[in-house]
Amino acid sequence: MAMVRGLLADMLVQSNNLSKDGDFSMMDMLHHVTSGFKVMCSNYAYGGIDELRQACGGAGYTLSSGITFIQQDIAPYMTFEGVSVVMT
Repeated sequence: MAMVRGLLADMLVQSNNLSKDGDFSMMDMLHHVTSGFKVMCSNYAYGGIDELRQACGGAGYTLSSGITFIQQDIAPYMTFEGVSVVMT
């Protein structure tokens, strides 16, 4: 994950430097990469929250655990912009 984040940061810096000179050629590629990264992060977040809930057993479903609120916040990210398979 850190390697992907580093590559993404490098691409962003390079794109910003090019755009200062009016060259927007990297925008398309940057859009595709960040869309895929969004899917990957959403999947990891949702999977992690669900694993946490399962590890707590039945207590993971209770409102007092707080996990249900987090899961409700994270779940829509999987489909906010359509089916994530398309973005991947």
